[in-house]
Amino acid sequence: MDIKNGANSFLKLLKKDKFRNVILFLGIGGIALIYLSTWIDFSPKEPEAEQETVSYSAAEYERQLETGLRQVVAAITGEENPTVLVTLESTGKTVYAQDEKKSSREGEEQNETIHILLKDSEGAQHALTVTEIQPKVKGVVVVSEFAGDSVIREKLIYAMKTALDISSTKVCVTDSGK
Repeated sequence: MDIKNGANSFLKLLKKDKFRNVILFLGIGGIALIYLSTWIDFSPKEPEAEQETVSYSAAEYERQLETGLRQVVAAITGEENPTVLVTLESTGKTVYAQDEKKSSREGEEQNETIHILLKDSEGAQHALTVTEIQPKVKGVVVVSEFAGDSVIREKLIYAMKTALDISSTKVCVTDSGK
């Protein structure tokens, strides 16, 4: 019987003009909010990513590698200031977007390659970068006080091989001779 009483009470409320007006007002307000949500972006704003990528010179890249590897050596040996030297095969390479035009004049085919240029907000033109290829590591030298211990030496060689993705023939681990 409670369901019948609840239904009867609800029907009595629906018959009252005030209740109908409140329901109608809330319905129209909800529809208006749904409509406005398509025009207004309520999502939190994230800082816009810079369009230009940060590129490093080969020397900066070497320094970054050496700093990271120095931390790895210190973590393995407990040494405060190990020496790490990284050498690179090349300085890296930047690949730019190109547009090729083929033309033929009097039986001769000519190919013309043009770099695609973009204008920035200040009007300066820059070539469109497709990718930047990092320089390859040629070798690494680690000088540590604890490299005389064969277990630590093997750990250091394995860590350098893994971190740099190079073979063990490109890794030299030696003690400092103290």
